[in-house]
Amino acid sequence: MGQTRLIRLLTFIAASAACSPTSERAPVDVSAEREAIAGTMERYMVHARQVNADSVASFFTPNGTLFEPGIFPIQSRDSIRAFMASFPGVRVEVATATPDTIEVFGDAALLWGSYFERLAFPGQPLSEQHGKFVIEWRRQPDGAWLIHRYYRVPLPAAPARR
Repeated sequence: MGQTRLIRLLTFIAASAACSPTSERAPVDVSAEREAIAGTMERYMVHARQVNADSVASFFTPNGTLFEPGIFPIQSRDSIRAFMASFPGVRVEVATATPDTIEVFGDAALLWGSYFERLAFPGQPLSEQHGKFVIEWRRQPDGAWLIHRYYRVPLPAAPARR
């Protein structure tokens, strides 16, 4: 994906979240909301490293969408669960998601960050991916934050130094 297309995509995501409807709530402590989202992201990563399809899917809204590079968007908890379950025997050596910025817009939030993964698929050499991500979160009526849209944008490997 070219840098211009990436910038347009990320601008669209930010504008969409900022325009999302919010309920009539008392003002919130944005720093507490950021901490809650960061904590939820940490718990999500624990389950993602375990490749626990049921647990990973539970972090998404019922109509949540996972955007993985090179495939059609994966929409709904059931589809996300099935996608995660389609990797039997995968071993996660490393999987990190490092938040850079968390922006809160009422009942919506954006988490921008970087990821790195080293995965071992049965019968294949180690696979490494790194890139950027943005996650649109939605606060639920019970106050919990769930993933509504998760975009992963891979970056090419750095050129070899001479």
